[in-house]
Amino acid sequence: MSKPKEDTKPPQPKANDDDVKPKDNQEGPEGTGNVGSQVDDIIRDGSHMEEGKLKPNATYKTGEYEYLYKTDSEGRLEKFTADDLKLTERDSRLPHDANTPGKEPGDHAGHLAGDRFCGSPEIDNLVSQLSNVNLSKYKVLENEWAKAIKAGKKVKVEVNIKYDGDALRPSIFEVKYSIDGKIKTTNIKN
Repeated sequence: MSKPKEDTKPPQPKANDDDVKPKDNQEGPEGTGNVGSQVDDIIRDGSHMEEGKLKPNATYKTGEYEYLYKTDSEGRLEKFTADDLKLTERDSRLPHDANTPGKEPGDHAGHLAGDRFCGSPEIDNLVSQLSNVNLSKYKVLENEWAKAIKAGKKVKVEVNIKYDGDALRPSIFEVKYSIDGKIKTTNIKN
C-alpha cells in the first residue's frame, strides 16, 4: 500500500454530482439520504440485484445509512461513495455473504463500507480481497476513519474499484477520502 497522499487542491465538482441528490431535493433523516421513493435514477428498493447477482450499470444505495454504489457494464462493483460516513450503533457484527465474485483461495469477502460503518452484509457491498488487504491495508484506513468520526469529524470516502480485463476479482482499490475537508488518496493493490 502506498502512503496516503494529501491533496492540497479543493475538491472539484463532478459532472455526475447531480446524480447523487434526488431531483426534487427532498431529504430524509440527516445522513441517511432516505427519501421514501425513487425520484431519480438511484435504486433504493433492492432491485439492483437479480438472482443473487448485481445488475450491470446500476446506481444504488444500500446499507443502514444507504451509501451510494455503482456497477460497471459487467455487473461488477465499480464505485463506493459515502458523503458522510457514520459508525454503527449495533453491538455485534452482522453475518455477511462470503461468496464474492472471483474469490481465490485465501481471499476474504471484504466490505467496501465496513460493518462498523453500517455497510451492507450482502454482495452489493462486498468484493474479493486478499486477506492482507482486508485485515491490514484497508483496515488501517477504516481505523483512521472510525477514530475521526469518534472525534466528531466529518469523513467522506470514495473508492474506485479497478479490474484487470474481464476479471471478477478487483486488482486495485483507488481510495480518496477527506476528514474535515483534508483530502488524502491512496491506491491498494489486491
